[in-house]
Amino acid sequence: MATTTFPGRGGDDKEAAAGEGTCGVLGQIDDERLHLMGLFIRAHRRLTDLLGRELEESVGIPLVWFDVLIHIGGAPDGRLTMSRLSTDVALTTGGVTRLVDRMVEAGLVARQNCPSDRRSIHVVLTPEGQAMLHRAVTEHIDGIERHLMAPLSGVNRAALEAVLTKLLDADR
Repeated sequence: MATTTFPGRGGDDKEAAAGEGTCGVLGQIDDERLHLMGLFIRAHRRLTDLLGRELEESVGIPLVWFDVLIHIGGAPDGRLTMSRLSTDVALTTGGVTRLVDRMVEAGLVARQNCPSDRRSIHVVLTPEGQAMLHRAVTEHIDGIERHLMAPLSGVNRAALEAVLTKLLDADR
């Protein structure tokens, strides 16, 4: 396990005073846990930024809209309640309401009353939403191939899958 180290304190340690090329206290911490978490976050951010930008340029929708379309399209009946959608896309109920409002205005999704529970509202894909989902999936897969898969060997891909699966299953 990595250790956390801090350079000496006080005026005697000139290297510590110069910061050894680091910025602030966090720059002086040598900890494997922080390093790995930082790599994970930066890789996620880089992939999300690249894939989101490409998706918006190629099909004209932001990544969060794609996330909504793919969750609804993958739902068993092609419909999700607003609360389930909120959980699936990690937004507050208010945030998902505003998001769905914009997607309804764009003609990609519609709200439907639930026949078995008058309190529930389902979100479904419109025909335009289904067509957009198909176009977006094709473009997104191409981006994933370029930015995630191509730089990794088959062994790297298998290792990444094993590690991510292990992390996701760790708290179950």
